[in-house]
Amino acid sequence: MSVLGVHGIGNRKYFTRAGDDLALANRAIGADWLRWIGQGGAKYAPTRPPVEALPVVYYADCLDQDIPMGTADVESLGPLGRELFVTWAEEFGRAGLGERWADQISQNGTHKWLVRKPAEALVKHFGEQVRDLLARASDSLACYFDPLDTGRREKVRQRVADALREHRPRVVLAHSLGSVVTYETLCADPDLGEGIDLLVTLGSPLGVPRVVFDRLDPAPGVKGMPGVKGIRPPRVKRWVNIADVGDPVALPPGRLGERFEGLDEDITVSLNVLNPHGVKNYLMCRELADVLGRHLG
Repeated sequence: MSVLGVHGIGNRKYFTRAGDDLALANRAIGADWLRWIGQGGAKYAPTRPPVEALPVVYYADCLDQDIPMGTADVESLGPLGRELFVTWAEEFGRAGLGERWADQISQNGTHKWLVRKPAEALVKHFGEQVRDLLARASDSLACYFDPLDTGRREKVRQRVADALREHRPRVVLAHSLGSVVTYETLCADPDLGEGIDLLVTLGSPLGVPRVVFDRLDPAPGVKGMPGVKGIRPPRVKRWVNIADVGDPVALPPGRLGERFEGLDEDITVSLNVLNPHGVKNYLMCRELADVLGRHLG
């Protein structure tokens, strides 16, 4: 059975290590994904036929980011990145600490998108890891959503569309920002969903209000209308979402169905306290092995 992966935020390292050779970067990330999903399958679904090939759509080279690679300096974010970071901090804190947190974050001073105080608050209550992850995620999303340079968004989506046409996968695994790109690509061209039996989103920010959900294209509905939901991508037969309960990118865990109709399963897991968003942990988890076992067995 054909399986296609779509990577998430970051991953520039594959392109750099490959000497800016896109084909080599594609092979390297595909080899990692194949190894990780194989390890999970061997451990949790030993009777399942192994995934023999797992091409991964590589697009990190399309996103020119503001934060230098390997850092998470929130004050280096551009205007949209700062906006997304503060908004994300509000939503993450609200999920954990309630409205009082969100009110404090939104009252940062005279400029709405000052980032220092939200960054300090995240570190105080949740640790540096959460701040750094949200900074990198905001940076990637700002590049992707940038209204002043829509060419990057179009190029990334075209890569996914080309891979869908080439591989005709029956299963698509989309992590993090990759779930956003995949969702938009499938909704923009319903023919691309033909033959996809299963879409699995991993650590997906699709449902984060004001950060991702309200920026989707095609839009789920008229902005400002309460209760408007997104849909399962056309012609995709089944959609399963898996999110770690501690993953600050996938907000709020276990509640993506509140934002999207047609989500068949919304599975929460607890994978790794120190790295709740890492794709390796998602690909190796029991829950994904179980889901794939029902479709690959």
